Amino acid sequence: MKKREGKIIWTVYFDSLKPRDKGRRVPKVLSVEKPRVDELVLAAKNAGYTDVLIESDKKFPAFWYESEGRIIVRTADRKSVVLKKIAVELVKLRREPKKK
Repeated sequence: MKKREGKIIWTVYFDSLKPRDKGRRVPKVLSVEKPRVDELVLAAKNAGYTDVLIESDKKFPAFWYESEGRIIVRTADRKSVVLKKIAVELVKLRREPKKK
C-alpha cells in the first residue's frame, strides 16, 4: 500500500452520536450529528486548507458496513490542529441558516 501524503480525516471523527472509543476525536461541543463528506470538504476549505482530496467510497474500519467516506488534507500542520480547525468550521456551517 502506498503511503499518502497528508492527513486522513474520517467523518466519524466529528460525529456527535459516536463515543470517543468508537472513533470520535473532537469534543462533543465541536462535533455535529452525522457529518457528510461534502460538509467536511467545505469546512476544510473554510479553515484554509486548499489541497483536499475526496474519497467518498472509503469505509471507516470500525464501521465497515457504513460507506461514509473520508478526505485527505495535505498540510504540514499536526493532525490534532487540522481536526480542531475543521471541527470549528463544521459547527459554523451547521449553525448557519440555509440559503435558498
